[in-house]
Amino acid sequence: MWQSLIETQKSLVPDMLSHMLKRINILTCIRNEEPIGRRSLAKELGMTERVLRSEVDNLLELNLIKVESKGISISAAGRQTLTDVEPFLTLIESRDDLAAQLTEKYSLKDIYVVRGDADHNVLVKEELARLMAEKLTSNLTDGMVVSVAGGSTMALVSKFLKPGFQDLLFIPARGGLGEDAALQANSIVSRLAAAANGEHRMLYAPDSISKASLELLKEEPMVREIIELNNRSSIVIHGIGDALQMAERRNVSGEVISKLQNRNAVGEGFGFYFDADGNIVHKVDTIGLQLEDLKDKDAIFAVAGGSGKKEAVKAYLKLAPQNTILFIDEVLAEYLLG
Repeated sequence: MWQSLIETQKSLVPDMLSHMLKRINILTCIRNEEPIGRRSLAKELGMTERVLRSEVDNLLELNLIKVESKGISISAAGRQTLTDVEPFLTLIESRDDLAAQLTEKYSLKDIYVVRGDADHNVLVKEELARLMAEKLTSNLTDGMVVSVAGGSTMALVSKFLKPGFQDLLFIPARGGLGEDAALQANSIVSRLAAAANGEHRMLYAPDSISKASLELLKEEPMVREIIELNNRSSIVIHGIGDALQMAERRNVSGEVISKLQNRNAVGEGFGFYFDADGNIVHKVDTIGLQLEDLKDKDAIFAVAGGSGKKEAVKAYLKLAPQNTILFIDEVLAEYLLG
């Protein structure tokens, strides 16, 4: 609902949102630097003193700031206003400035950054999913096969995906996980297909089995079909996970947990656990896509949000193929640029 309202406002009165963001930036700067003089505030914001004077007068009239001899400070009402608006900022404006800086630093196909921290604002995760759905749609064509991994953000993408293409096919990128069924790839591909008026296939295979059982299972016709479809899929969408959190979600053995801890695993993707330098420290034997398969795809849509995934994302970028399109939040972007 909020996203729809904001998009309508952008269409009808785009100046209103830009003006609101300007005032939010002024209030934020005052809060961080108070008390601050007009000249210093204008310099900090990159505004002329004449333009700033008008904004300060308006904010003073609205009782959002206080102007005293020692400088400008924020009022209780102004502080509460910033608190109230902060959860919705991610829906108003993306951090294109951070994305541009990251694009210069990392050789990826594209990077998108939304405001906020997904660990502290549920709307940030929804915005990441919405943005991924929007960019995925712009890359789809009739008859395309899309490989899909599991995860909480992946589960939200179907909420924003719209029909518009013929004969789309969504398939699980790998075997099922030992976690909540709603977060497994089998569940997510069915929801994506329903949203896009496409088709989907299921992969009835455990995430981790013995090598002998794995080879036998690969000979099953339904399983062999999924393997072949993954080999010719054009797009892969997946999340980037924290190593120990993902291991616990999948109910792995205590022996594997100890191994991950001893080898300083920080991140996980497609059943591969890696350390801060991007070295693979543990691999789950599973049916489906492998990391080495990703470089041959048209695009890899990778998403992560929240300060808890800082190390995981930083390490993953040492493994990510150049055809990766990365979706992250502001807190991760600032960490990667630090």
